[in-house]
Amino acid sequence: MEALDLTALTAAEIVERVHDGRLSAVEVARAHLARIAEREPWVGAFQEHEPERVLAEAGAVDSRPDRFALPLAGVPVAVTDNVDVAGYPTRHGSAATSSEPARRDDELVKRLRGAGAVMIGKTRMSELGIWGFTHSALGVTRNPLDLELDPGGSSGGSAAAVAAGMAVLAFGTDGGGSIRVPAAYCGIVGLKPTVGLVSVEGVTPLSPTLDHVG
Repeated sequence: MEALDLTALTAAEIVERVHDGRLSAVEVARAHLARIAEREPWVGAFQEHEPERVLAEAGAVDSRPDRFALPLAGVPVAVTDNVDVAGYPTRHGSAATSSEPARRDDELVKRLRGAGAVMIGKTRMSELGIWGFTHSALGVTRNPLDLELDPGGSSGGSAAAVAAGMAVLAFGTDGGGSIRVPAAYCGIVGLKPTVGLVSVEGVTPLSPTLDHVG
């Protein structure tokens, strides 16, 4: 029987298998880390990721007594580089920003961790979230569907990570298309929620009326 490709599972399928014990969060994390090791050198979706940290976080999910009820148990989630994740720098896609690690998680990262998700890494974005491409002094992200093409922006690293099977879900921020454009370019689905519905606490502010996290 052909081995199951864990990176091809949806979030719902991962949660179901972790809940019933067919999979552990660590197994899911290992599969996605292997995919990152394979594809990241030519895609360049991630600004930061630390495999040891990811595996430790997945192990913590497996050890939780409530893991069988967690709505996102074991699901690998990538986070754009303008969202705070404790221990990782928040560079906003710009070499002009501080490389000091964030001291605490963004509110949505806290909620995702609470729901059992595993933060797989920080993804590249256009500089300061301004441009519709993902290419800055910090690095270049390529479209997994065609390496000669750009994944769009500003959340191009997140879209590329999902399209390449390196993450199951990913943060995006959207003021004028920065979730929807990369999703369309990379052949995946992007959701821009109603403004104010999802907390933007800890996210780099651009506009009080246009900023969305999805």
